[in-house]
Parts: sequence; structure tokens; C-alpha cells
Amino acid sequence: MFRFHIVTVGSMKKGPLAELVSHYQKLLKTYARVEGAEVKEVRRVAKDAFSVLLTEHGKEYDSPQFAKQLLAWSEHETRPIEFVVAGPFGMDAATIKEFDATLSLSKLTFPHDVATTVLYEQLYRAMTIVAGKTYHY
Repeated sequence: MFRFHIVTVGSMKKGPLAELVSHYQKLLKTYARVEGAEVKEVRRVAKDAFSVLLTEHGKEYDSPQFAKQLLAWSEHETRPIEFVVAGPFGMDAATIKEFDATLSLSKLTFPHDVATTVLYEQLYRAMTIVAGKTYHY
């Protein structure tokens, strides 16, 4: 089973996006163990997990490619993957270098809450692709 740890710098505002994240967290339970954490700042990168920083300068994937990449990053579901959604001011260069990979959700810039919501939805979409379900067309 996949294991995802999603770290967000800052807290998500209550409202429709938080409800949508909660919805995708519930849907993901069928496919993965998902933990979320809200922090004030990222001081270090997890060493036991494959660490991915979400950044506008990261690598872009389409949804099927992202699903395949999750399999590779997780070493076919044997290693956890940690995603970090940085705060509005980004992260210092030294910390960025510690990540195993970077990911861009789009060339567009999104508010923190929107990026977190899109990440959860794309993780769910990727899990359905891996499982051969019909959520992704």
C-alpha cells in the first residue's frame, strides 16, 4: 500500500477547499495511508521517505506519468513519499537541495490552499490509474 505524508507550511483555511481535501483524504484511504501535517517551517527533509518539494520550478507530469512516477518514487509501494507544499515565500536554497525531487502542478502559480487541494486530487487520480479504475478518462 502506498504511504504519503503531506506537509504544508502554514495552515489551510476552513471552507470549501479544506472540505475538498478532507473528501480526497477519505477517498485515498482505499489506496494509501495518508498523513498530513501543518508546520510553521520546514527545517529538515525526511530521510526515511522519498521527499518531493512542490515548487513552480519543479518537473511537470501529466496524470498517467505522475501515477508511474509515484510507483518509482515509492519503489513499488515499499517506501513512503513525503510531499512538502512550501509557504508563500518558498524555501532557502540549501533546504531545497535536500529534496529527492521537485514537482510542479502547473506553470501557473496557485495559492497555498489551492495547491494542496490539487495535490490531494492528483494523488487520488494517480491511485485510480494505478488500480485501473475509471475515475481518470
